Amino acid sequence: MTRSIIYDFLRSLMLPLNEINKAIPKQGKIIDLGCGEGVTAKYLAHTSARVVIGVDNNKKRLQNSPQNNLSFVFADIRDYNLKNADAIIISDVLHHLKYEDQKKLLAKIAKGFKKGKVLILKEIDTSEFVRSKLSRFWDFVFYPKDKIYYHNSRDLKRSLERLGFMVTITHPTRFFPGSTTLFVCRKS
Repeated sequence: MTRSIIYDFLRSLMLPLNEINKAIPKQGKIIDLGCGEGVTAKYLAHTSARVVIGVDNNKKRLQNSPQNNLSFVFADIRDYNLKNADAIIISDVLHHLKYEDQKKLLAKIAKGFKKGKVLILKEIDTSEFVRSKLSRFWDFVFYPKDKIYYHNSRDLKRSLERLGFMVTITHPTRFFPGSTTLFVCRKS
């Protein structure tokens, strides 16, 4: 329990939780793909009009939730049914998928979204040279066996726009020693 509280606190320092919360609808179905221990999902579920679902492929990370509007599902994010989602969050996960799997997942999301739905990506930006190298260090510490597939924010933005999203990029969490680029993507 204490480990979880400490982890949640440390993770919340590097996540732009307030910005994500403001960018998504105040009600509806919110899916957090690759939720890990569920820090973002738990934060977003404080708005009771939302139904928040955290999805991860590591059973050890998934938790039971005492909140009625929050649940966690063991599944591969590439295969999970995204039907009727009002918003999808992918935070620090996309770069763990091969480029081809990233393209397929983003295309699947875009195809299933109607106008106005929101995709939030928190990703590493290789154009932030020093910050992206620090992020690579953190990925190596926590996921030493993973091959990493980073993007340049301009290229990822163009790809998202080709999928029909209007994209805004910000860098809200600048004190963290790593890249914390936030992509707010609205289906147009």
